This record gives sequence, structure tokens and C-alpha cells, in this order.
Amino acid sequence: MAHDFTITFRGVRGSIPVPGPTTLKIGGNSSCVQVNVLDHNIFLDAGTGMVAAGQQMVRNFFANRDKIKRLTATILISHTHHDHIMGLPFFPPLYIGDSSLSIFGPSVYGPIGSKTDMNYVLDMLMDQMFFPIDLKETNSIKKIATLKAFDQILLAEGGEPELVNLQTDYKATFKDKVIVSQYRAYNHPKNGTLVYKLQYAGKSIVYATDIEGYVDGDRRLIQFAKGADVLIHDAQYTQEQYTGPVSTQGFGHSTPEMACFVAKEAGVKQLVLYHHDPNHDDAAVAKKEESAKKLFTNTIAAYEGLTIPV
Repeated sequence: MAHDFTITFRGVRGSIPVPGPTTLKIGGNSSCVQVNVLDHNIFLDAGTGMVAAGQQMVRNFFANRDKIKRLTATILISHTHHDHIMGLPFFPPLYIGDSSLSIFGPSVYGPIGSKTDMNYVLDMLMDQMFFPIDLKETNSIKKIATLKAFDQILLAEGGEPELVNLQTDYKATFKDKVIVSQYRAYNHPKNGTLVYKLQYAGKSIVYATDIEGYVDGDRRLIQFAKGADVLIHDAQYTQEQYTGPVSTQGFGHSTPEMACFVAKEAGVKQLVLYHHDPNHDDAAVAKKEESAKKLFTNTIAAYEGLTIPV
């Protein structure tokens, strides 16, 4: 049976949210991409764009209680900088007892089980110093895991996410499942970021935010994204910002030119420019998209509400 496999962009900004009259078309919320496949809600990052998506999920849940018994979401965190996690405390399903949330992300500067794994980071995010409600006080069922090298997440229809490791779990079955793979890229200060690939029924999405290009391209990313249907790639800075007198080189973000080079080398079908600079208004993003199309024709700049079938 065929299933929809769709991407919806909920927040497309980097660094900080930027609401206002000059960002109405592109949107001002920070990083969050929603993927729907089989019966799963998958969120790539948990910036402020996640909040409206959660509100919509809750409305749908209460309007269809006879059909929907539990709210579920799988949340994949690329890294724990503020713009990628600040929406989680305001995500309505977090507070509902009939919600089951599976949250995956990287370790930060230390081994799993230390005070730098995902559990610790998310506890700190909602610590009483910063937020009035502790993570442990929220009503949802939460499963939080810190991803290691070679870890994959498998999602079967109607099932909970299954975490497997390609080096040790030889009996894992992949047929008819969504396969989420990842690797850590180190071209973002100070602890890198996870690049995710979602595959289902011969289709694939690659999510590569907060990465910076290399001379002759990011070869690891090019190999990882080979033949992808959709590549979502950081393109925060213009070439002028990157090479200008106040250079943004080393900040851990790419230009559209870097994104286009990866897309071309990897042979992807569609490139989406993502993680827009908060200082770029709608016109600046449109100009960035126009110039990128000259390098890679099937390019679009992400904007809030953009939905792409994979």
C-alpha cells in the first residue's frame, strides 16, 4: 500500500526568531521541519516553528478522539544550540498525558550517561533557572536517547521507534520501515551537528543544517546525500558575508554556492536552501534563491508552510 511521504517547513530561520513585516513571506520562526510518513510525525529540530505544528496536532487529536488514541512524535535534534531546541518547552503535546514523544540527539562534549547527554541537556533547557516547569513535571511519556556513531532509528507502521546499531544489531529488519541514519559533521562550532537521512520506499531526504563548506565540497556529505530526492542544506550567508571584510568564515554556516555544489556533486533531485540569516528579509532570501537557481536549477528557498512531496 502506498503511503504519503511529505516534508513541511515549520521554521526556517537560524540564530533567532525574527517576526515582523519584512519576514511575512519566508517566516520568522527558528529551525523545525516536519516529516510525515506512514503514521509517524517526525520533527527535524525543535525550534519555535515546532510550536504551531504541535498546536495543530493537539487540535486534530481532540477533534478525533474516537480514531486517535495517542499523540506521537519522533523528534530528531541536530545539535543543542538555542535556535534548534527553544520550541520544545512550548510544544503542546509535551504536556498531554496521552502523548508519547521519542527524542533523539547528539552528546555534547562527553560520553553518554555523563552530564552532557540528551537527558541532561533537555533537563537543563527547562531547569527552574530558565523555565517555570521542569521537563520531569510534564505529563507526556518521554523516551530520550543520545545517538552514537552507526546508530539508526527504524520506524514501522503503528510501532514505536526502534534504535539499532549497525555494528552490533545484526538481527534488525529494515523491510517496510522508515530508516533514519545519521553522522556527526564537525564543521559547526564547537561540537558539530548531526546530519540526518530519512529513507522510505526508495525515497530519501537529507537534512544538513548548521554546516560549513570545504574546498572541493564536503565529501562526507556528498557521499551521504548521493541520489537523495530532497537535500535540505544550510545556506545562511551570502558569498559577500562569507568573504567580506567582516567575514563569517568559521561560523559553521554555508552559502548558497556551497549548497549548490553539494547538490550537484551528490546528484540530488531537489535542493532546499535553509536556516536563513535573521538579517535577511523576504527580498534578500528571494535574491539568494534566484542566484542559486543559476547554479542548480531545481532549487527553492525554504519558507514557512512550504510542503514538498518526496
